[in-house]
Amino acid sequence: MDRITRTKPRYAIIKVRNAAAILPTLTDLGADPEAVLRSAGIEPAMFSDPDNDLPFAAVGKLATECVKATGCESFGLRVGARRNMTSIGLTGLVSMHAPTVRDALQVISDSIRTSNTGVATMLEERGSVASFQYVVTAPNIESADQIVDAAIALLANTMRRLCGPAWRPNRVRLTRDPPRDKSPFAQFFRVPVEFGALTAGVIFDAAALDWPVRDRDPDYAKILAPLLVEAVANAEGDFVSVVKSVLRARIGAGALTRDSVCRALGVNARTLAHRLEAFGVTFSGLADEVRFDAAQGLLLKDRRIAEIAADLGFAEPSAFIRAFKSWSGTTPARWRATRNGVAPAGRGRGTR
Repeated sequence: MDRITRTKPRYAIIKVRNAAAILPTLTDLGADPEAVLRSAGIEPAMFSDPDNDLPFAAVGKLATECVKATGCESFGLRVGARRNMTSIGLTGLVSMHAPTVRDALQVISDSIRTSNTGVATMLEERGSVASFQYVVTAPNIESADQIVDAAIALLANTMRRLCGPAWRPNRVRLTRDPPRDKSPFAQFFRVPVEFGALTAGVIFDAAALDWPVRDRDPDYAKILAPLLVEAVANAEGDFVSVVKSVLRARIGAGALTRDSVCRALGVNARTLAHRLEAFGVTFSGLADEVRFDAAQGLLLKDRRIAEIAADLGFAEPSAFIRAFKSWSGTTPARWRATRNGVAPAGRGRGTR
């Protein structure tokens, strides 16, 4: 049994509109959408109304069944490639009419941060390079990498809509293992794609953040922006889950420091500590929980322990091994062997 103290996860949901592109993609690949929905435990009538709530866990199960039914390992990419900003509802419409690309991406991040969709995003600038990252924060989601593929494809389409069709990133990172056929990814993104990344995202020239949004209509902005502000204010997000989302989005960008989280949330360290204390948790406890979840995912991808330690910000593999043992009661190698259903490796092979 895991020894780490876990916070109670939220029940993550999305709107059907965010998954609607799955059905025509199934049709294009010769599968029966209704049969696939039922195999995932979803009644087809659920997709009749784009405003219906769909459990995020059900989306993961559906992604698994879609890949199984079509044999297409790039299924998530194909779904995301056919989506655009209007498919994410009011948030997308407000973004389309924001003053600058930076403002547009911030609208998306702020809306996601206060929702219970089970995902998180983060915009970062480092010198002349910017990155917009996307992570699945809901636990135990099937085929999460397919969901990530779809989200990053949508993000690429979003940037093309904001900046113009000629825009392209410098590179793309995806969390999935390398597919057998990489050509669909190369054709869609048109830049090098890094597979097996800790955090997925697009990396691009930071100068684009200050570009005016292409085809922006200020009158639409005046009408739509207040509606989104009201919707965000009425969202059901809780502070602990918001902090965890920020931590999970930052885990691939360096140390999980209080200062970096405070900057992302717009609060000072004292306020952060007091608000977390009200929920009976601490910053260090949440950071360990996020690291533990990320470590488990990387172990199941058969990444080397030294690589995992470096990705999670540990100075040495031995420090990661000690931390993991304190979280789970066993070593990373033994935990992975147990999950894979094989006998634990001998002492001399434990760094694999």
